[in-house]
Amino acid sequence: MNVPQSIYAGILVASLFNGLSVNAQTVAVNKIAIEKYAPQSGSFPACTHIDHSGKIEIVTSGDRLFYRTDSTSPFRQSPISVLVDAHSVAFNAVEKRYYATDTGNHRLITFADPASDQWASFATSLAEIKLQRPHDILFDAATGWMYTLNPDSSQVFRFQGADGKVEVLDLSKQLGYSRALTISDGTLYVVGSSHGVVVEVTDFENQEFKIHRSFGKKRNAPAGSWQGTGLVLNDVDFHDGHWYATSYFCPSYAGEHNCDEHKFIRFQTWQDFEKGTWEDLSHLLPSKVVPYFLTPHEKGLDIGVFNHETRGDSACVYRLTTGPVSQ
Repeated sequence: MNVPQSIYAGILVASLFNGLSVNAQTVAVNKIAIEKYAPQSGSFPACTHIDHSGKIEIVTSGDRLFYRTDSTSPFRQSPISVLVDAHSVAFNAVEKRYYATDTGNHRLITFADPASDQWASFATSLAEIKLQRPHDILFDAATGWMYTLNPDSSQVFRFQGADGKVEVLDLSKQLGYSRALTISDGTLYVVGSSHGVVVEVTDFENQEFKIHRSFGKKRNAPAGSWQGTGLVLNDVDFHDGHWYATSYFCPSYAGEHNCDEHKFIRFQTWQDFEKGTWEDLSHLLPSKVVPYFLTPHEKGLDIGVFNHETRGDSACVYRLTTGPVSQ
């Protein structure tokens, strides 16, 4: 697939979608650049997530992890070879250990060094609830809590280390299939994928939350297209003044509809999300790839992408950066 390494665009504050025009009040003063970040050439076997912990970067790539110790070196395959369809990795800065969702094996594993083959099974259940294909995992440096979730039952777990407290937030009555978790400004968000909603957890201990429902939702589904289903969220994260959201749109699920439309959007407020006042950035990514987990950091916003139809083709990390428009 021949795609320019860098694509630039000045973006309007509102977009044109589904035959409905939203009037733009102002024009964004920043330009957006998206370029392929890793690997430098070719493709990973798969790619759902990239973790940044100091100088170490770890890409979650299905049954293997790929890592490097600085951004100029090539990625190496980790000798840890027990994973099945792993989705994400998080570094616990208190314990100085990594945690990975070993999704296909229905467990969490932990390790200290991706360059070593030493690892340990951390949990196959939490709070006496069996883990079922855990997808995302997060570490909240401000509180020391780690978070993970069961996608099908929409149970969110938080725990503190091997012998720490474990708590559960059950969102099964509010959500269907849910892929991701996000922490922004000290608040936990649960991404309701099939329902196209985001749950903002205002008080985990007291089970308090509010739900943000996306504009234009047509039916609940694990994947689809904008015209066929409305948003089917993979992840939502905040970066440089905007929320960014990815959706699981691909040819297999889109059918006769455009699989690229609104698969990658950004908006400023949850009111914008609910009213559909967002910017469609999908054209800045290659066609027919699925943008999955987002990783914001000081250098930009990283986007793990893969090809649903042909695994191992176009599986890589793209990086989004913003800057002032040249006069």
